[in-house]
Order: sequence, then C-alpha cells, then structure tokens
Amino acid sequence: MMKMLILLAGMLPGFYGWAQVKSPEQFLGYKLGERYSPHYKVVNYFRQVAENNTTIVKLEQYGSTNEGRPLLLAFVSSADNIANLEEKKKNNLRLAGMAGDKIPGNEKGPAIVWLSYNVHGNETSSSEAAMMTLWELVNPGNTKSKEWLKNTVVLIDPCINPDGRDRYVNWFNSVVGKTANPQPFSREHAEPWPGGRSNHYYFDLNRDWAWQTQVETQQRIIRYNEWLPQVHVDFHEQ
Repeated sequence: MMKMLILLAGMLPGFYGWAQVKSPEQFLGYKLGERYSPHYKVVNYFRQVAENNTTIVKLEQYGSTNEGRPLLLAFVSSADNIANLEEKKKNNLRLAGMAGDKIPGNEKGPAIVWLSYNVHGNETSSSEAAMMTLWELVNPGNTKSKEWLKNTVVLIDPCINPDGRDRYVNWFNSVVGKTANPQPFSREHAEPWPGGRSNHYYFDLNRDWAWQTQVETQQRIIRYNEWLPQVHVDFHEQ
C-alpha cells in the first residue's frame, strides 16, 4: 500500500501539469475570432502553455521591440527532442554544412519547421491562429500531433511585429461596436494613418528579411541562422 502511495505521489506532478494546460478559449475567456487579443495576452497564453508542458515546450525571449514588447520563440516537439534540443540544432547545421566541424549530420534527425506570424500588425488573425496552433500541438486529446512531433521540431514566433499589432488592436477595440458592422464605410474599417501594418518606425518588416535594418529582424535572424529550418511558413491574412 505504501509503495502504491509513493508511486502515485510521484506521478501527480505530471498529471497536474496536463490538467492545468488550457485552450485559448479557456485561458482568454472568449472564442478566438470574437475579438482581437492584445499582444500581452498572446504572450501570456504562450507562457502558460510552456509552464505547464515543460517536457514538450520550451519558450524563450529572443529580443524586444522598440517599444519594449517581448519577441518570443516557442519550441515544440517530443519530450526526447526537447531534452536534446541543442543536439538537434547542431545536427541540422551539420546537414546544412554550417556546423563548423566535419562530423556528418544524421539524415534521420527531426525536420525543423519554423512558423512566423503577424509580420503585418493589422493582419490580426495571424497571432490568434498562432495560439490555436500551439494548443493543437500540446492538446492531450490530439494524438495525431504527438506522432508528428516525434519527427519534427516546430518553432513558433507568435508575433513578429508586436508594436504594429498593438497599435492596430488598441485602435480597433476602441471603435468597434457591440455588434460587428460588415459595411466597408463603418468606422471599424477605416483604419487611420499610420495603421498597424508597420513597426514602431513605420517600416514594413516583411521587406526587411534581406536588409535587416530593424531591431525585430536583427534579433530574429540570429536565431533563424542558428536553426536554418527546412520549412519556413510566413502567415499573413487575406
């Protein structure tokens, strides 16, 4: 009996962690799509998922915007891959011939998939989709995603342009009515200059991948070149 109690006590932290992880709707208190989430809520959602899924999620802040908002990168994979994340990164660089050593890369290592969201701040559904993507990767009931993560390391940047996003979201939430108005002439569709598309300096970050003149890009590219993903998806909104 005592052995059984000790065993259960050891297992409880794991069960407790899974029990605490919340979907975006549970965490935010509204369904995604009902309203726009300010950047801090996106950040807080990613943090609560990472805190309650430490074996399969790692969250790091890779930089800050001009207005002081955090730039995040979430790593999601199997427990084995997350525990050996540096090794997986090194192996991927070897496969690309960029590791600086002569050790051959393991071609059976996990694929690296990088998902970038919300480079244009007023394409707002993008970061909302990032939260749902993260949830489906960690959702205990989604067995399919767990199979994918055995062979994949997914990196999620939930918002490339937090300053532009908040400029747009704060404006929109200040003018939208209780009931959304689809008419194009309504005030919620008449975004004032400079709008939320660009960053603090009104620079379109989608034009900065090559030139790297903005702090958001400069900090992101350091991490990107450390991983050199096989797949990069740049999520916009249309």
